[in-house]
Parts: sequence; structure tokens; C-alpha cells
Amino acid sequence: MHRKSAERLVRRTVLLCAALVAARLTPAQGPVPVTVAPAVTRDVPPALRLVGTVNAYRRSVVAAEVAGIVATWEAEEGQFLKAGDVICRLDHTVARLRVDEARATLRSHEAELAKLEAGERREELDRMEALVAESEAMLQKWEVERKRIEDLHARGQSSDKERHDTEMDYLAARGRLLQARAQLELARNGARAEDILKARELVAAQQAVLRRLERDLDKTVIRAPFNGALTVRRTEIGQWIEAGGPVAELVALDTVKIRTDVPEAAIPFAVTGAAAAVEVEALARSWSARITRVIPQANPAARTFPIEIDLDNADHQLLPGMFVWTQVPSGPAGARLMVPKDALVARGTEKTIYVVRAGPEGPPLAVPLPVTTGLEVGGAIEVQAPGLSPGDLVVVRANERLRGPTPVIPTPGRDAPAAATTQSAGTTAASPS
Repeated sequence: MHRKSAERLVRRTVLLCAALVAARLTPAQGPVPVTVAPAVTRDVPPALRLVGTVNAYRRSVVAAEVAGIVATWEAEEGQFLKAGDVICRLDHTVARLRVDEARATLRSHEAELAKLEAGERREELDRMEALVAESEAMLQKWEVERKRIEDLHARGQSSDKERHDTEMDYLAARGRLLQARAQLELARNGARAEDILKARELVAAQQAVLRRLERDLDKTVIRAPFNGALTVRRTEIGQWIEAGGPVAELVALDTVKIRTDVPEAAIPFAVTGAAAAVEVEALARSWSARITRVIPQANPAARTFPIEIDLDNADHQLLPGMFVWTQVPSGPAGARLMVPKDALVARGTEKTIYVVRAGPEGPPLAVPLPVTTGLEVGGAIEVQAPGLSPGDLVVVRANERLRGPTPVIPTPGRDAPAAATTQSAGTTAASPS
């Protein structure tokens, strides 16, 4: 009983002092309208507060795919680039000449293929047909002459030599006719299928050569492979770069990875998809998130496992290497005192909430209460503070206007029942008595 009486006396004294301070600070001001919501108990797992580091989602040393001399630079360190933006250009004179040469060779092969596929021209066929007709006429002539000489030789009016020469002329005329007919048939049939196939393959091979050289020409312009910031230049104008040589370093920052090491005892609870929180003191900002991945390889010296949390970073405020605090689950769920995240007022490294207490007289007071935060779940955050109980009303709107204990007119927020303000204030007012 004595202990309870002492606690009531201390509480009443604090409220009286707060009322006096409020009256001194705002002698001419009336109560401040504020929006309130109750502190609630929720089943939230215990959390570990760990040190983490911001890492780029992707980091790449952009390389040259072809050798050459750097002709121009079009990006600077610190510049944010879109995928496809030009970083630098190599001298492309030799590459362009090779492309021109390959195109000319391709046109030559294509013309030869077209010639084979089209066959002989009509004029050439007419010429060959005329040669056949001429050869047939010559053969008929020598057939008549051969018969005449044979008759003369039979009567002893022709020598053996004359008979022999006539026979040879006849055979020669017959051979020329056969040759002319064969050439005409060959021209009519067109090129052999094997020759056409060979010509087609030559065209295909030269097309591949041309595509490769055109690609080499295109690769003399070195572009950003993804959206990111150029952090380091690895070469300068006039410098020779071998194929595969480094040109610049690029980091992707539209999304970042928060990496932290979790003790092995917490790994059964810090699983992929588990709720987590990230706080960056340098930016005075915090994020509720979920664990994106757990790396299944421990650090043998520390017996910790790396985990990563992906955060959207469209404004590029989170930069690689930044120091962060992370809150990750470390045990089974249990009752935790939660308040809306908007109830937090951060001034420097200190976090405060304003709790509505019934004053000794007049309107309720919004009393500042320093808190320690824990895991964030949705729009709520775990808080720990002496004297804060489930059902206590905390200020979630207009709290940035409050300085010290301040008379307020509390209005329940959307998530708070209308009767909560009166009930909480009445309960608090009854406590000191």
C-alpha cells in the first residue's frame, strides 16, 4: 500500500510540474488540436538490432569488347546513366573500312550466286544453237564428200591419202557437232546443284563475317549495360584498350541491398520473407521491409550468416557504403507494444512520442516520452518506454508542433475508436488520486 501511494504521489507531482511548465511555455495559447491513436499489443517476434551496410544492387566493371584507342568520353564520374547511354567512343576508322570491304565481297558472292541460279542468257543459248546448226551442216558436207571419195577410191581414181584425209575431216566434223550439242544441253540445264550450294554457302559465310564486323564497329561505342551511376573511370582519351580491358565502373542504385550479419542463433527466425526494419541515422529515415535472401554460408570466425534486404531507392539517397541499423527477428513471436509509426518525433538521435495524459485541471496534456524503437510491421513500430501501457493514446498528427507538455484537444484517428480518448483520459486522471 505504501508503495502504491508513493507511486501515485510521484505521478501526481510529475503531472502538476508538466501543467506548470505548459502554462509557462504557452501562456497565451489555447489547447492544440491533435489526432491520436492507441498503443496496442501485438504478437511480434523479438528483434535484434544489428549493424549493416548499404550495397549496390549490381556493380560492374564495364569492359571494351573490341580493341582500340579512346577517342571521346561522354560521361563523368558521379553521373547517373540510363541503360544504353554512351560512356565513351573508340576510334572506328579501321572498323568501318573492314565493314566496307566485307560488304563489297558479299555483293560479289551474291552476284555470282544470282548468275548460277539464273542460268545462261537467251543470247548465249541462241549462239550455241547456231553453233549446233553450223556443226550439223559441216557434218553433212563431209558425209557427202566422204561418200564421193569412197566411190572414186573404189574405181582407182583417188589416192589412199585423199581417202584418209577425207575420213579424218568427217570424224572431226562429227566431233564438233557432238561438242556443240553437249554445250547447248549444259547451258539449257543450268549450273550443277553442287555449284549453286557452294555459292550459297559462300554468301552465308560472308554475311556472317559482315555481321561480326558490323558488331565490332558498333562496339566501338561503349554504353552503360544498365541504369546506374558511373563511379570510376579506368581509362582516358588517347589510351589504347585491349579487348576485354576495363573502361569504367558502374553501380545500380534504383534498388540497394542492405547486408548485415546475423548470429546463428537467430537464423531460424531471420528467414526469407520475415519482417525487418532498416534505419539510416545519416538520413534520419527508417524503412519497414522484409528479408530478401539469406546467404547459407557462415563466417567461420564470427559464426554469423549474411542476410540481405532489398530496398527501393528511386531517389538515390541510399548510397553504397552507408552505415545502417537493421532490426531482424531473433525468436518466436510474443506480445509487443506497438504504436503508429507517425507517432515518432525524431530530433537528432533521440526519438520521442507524445502521450495524452489527463491534466490536474483543464484539458488533457500531451506529455513527451523518450522511447526505444524495435521492429516495424506495416505502419506500426515497436516501442519501449517506462510508463507506457496498452490503450494509452499517442499523438499521430500535429505532434511536430508540440514542445514539451502541451494542452491538447485530442481527436481519434481513423484506427482509434471514438470513445478511446475519453476512456484513456479518464483512466489516467484516476491514477494519481
